[in-house]
Order: sequence, then structure tokens, then C-alpha cells
Amino acid sequence: LAPLVMVAHDRMIARWLERTATPEYDVIDGPGNPVIIAGFGRVGQIVARVLRMCGIAFTAIEVNYQQVDFVRRYGSKIYFGDATRLDLLQSAKAGEAKLFVLAIDDVEASLKTAALVRQHFPELPILARARNRAHYFQLRDLGIRMIYRETFLSSVAVAQQALLNLGFTAAAAERAITLFRKHDEELIEIQHAVHHDEEQLIRNSQQATEQLKSLFEADTIKLLDQDPEPAKTDPGT
Repeated sequence: LAPLVMVAHDRMIARWLERTATPEYDVIDGPGNPVIIAGFGRVGQIVARVLRMCGIAFTAIEVNYQQVDFVRRYGSKIYFGDATRLDLLQSAKAGEAKLFVLAIDDVEASLKTAALVRQHFPELPILARARNRAHYFQLRDLGIRMIYRETFLSSVAVAQQALLNLGFTAAAAERAITLFRKHDEELIEIQHAVHHDEEQLIRNSQQATEQLKSLFEADTIKLLDQDPEPAKTDPGT
């Protein structure tokens, strides 16, 4: 009976694959929109919601069909397609768009898409999401300047709330966070210049930690000179 069982098994598997096979990519037709969003996960969806609220039309593209199917259930219009393909970007009228939002989760696909857009649509501004510092450096190597690390702003907001919970006044917490952000934005540009040299990058990071501490201490002294009241409600924090 073994051969018959194998045949039956193969036919069942074939039918299951037929039902669950990923469909062909969508055809993007019609007039283009001012904004193209490549990647419709957490970041892309929030950008889309804000644009929709402001009445700005966009073309959303996502390569994960399960994600496309999920989003469509909630009434959002989204195209199933691979943004690393030039023909898809052309059909999305990338040459006529005003902004390309690069929100792809996969780093390799993100970089490939960025390079494709830079090569074929050099006048199209790219607003990119970076998963981490390394991804940021690679996007900068492609000449992209509008880059946002996906967890940076939320992490900074959490840090500011932590300072408030530890007794910092609102003004002192805001001042500390502003100092940190300014230092980090300068640091990441310095690190980008040496990111291919791991030893130099490590030394640079170590020096930056001490530098940031010194900057904060100097800023605190300056603040105390201006205001006799302590910057924190609890001197022990």
C-alpha cells in the first residue's frame, strides 16, 4: 500500500499548495500619487495614517502577502509587489512622485530599493527608516540624508519620562534630552565616516560616552550658575 499512500499524500500536498500559493504581484495602474510608501508594516502604516488624515494621496507597496491580506481586511488600499523591481516602481509613477518613503523592514531589501531609486529616479527625495545604526550607515553610503532610526525617538521619549520619574524637573529633563539628541546626531555623522574601521568605531564610541558625561556635567554647572535652585528636585538622583 505504500506507493498508493505516497501518491495520495503527494496529491493532497499539491492541492494544499495550490490553495496557499502566493498570488502574482498586483498591477499598479492609473495616475500616480505624490507619495510612494514601500513597506507597509508598523512604520509605513503610521505614515500612511497621517497622510490620509491630511488628505495626501499615496501608493502603498508591500511584498509580504500575509501582511497585504491583513491590511486589506481593514479597508486599506495597498498593492502586493516587490519594490526592488524597477518595472513596479515605474508603474507606480515614481518619476512623477514628490516623496518616496522607504519603510521596508528587511535591511537587504531596503538597501536594494534605495539604490534602485537613487539610480533611476535621482530627483525623488527618499525618507528612509533605519532599523539600527549599521543600517543607517549603509543608507548614508547611498547618499540618503533623511533617515530615522525606528526606535530612537521612542527610546528618547522613554528616557525623558525616566528622568521625570527620578525627580528631574520638566525643564531639566528636557534640557538633558536636548543635549543627548544633539550629541548623538553629531556622533552618528562622525561614526559614519569611520564605520568601515571597526577598531576606530569602538574607540570613537568609548570616547563619546565620556564626552557626553562631561558635557552633561558642564551643562549642569552652567545651569546652576544661572539659577541657584537645583535642576533636579531630588539632589540624590
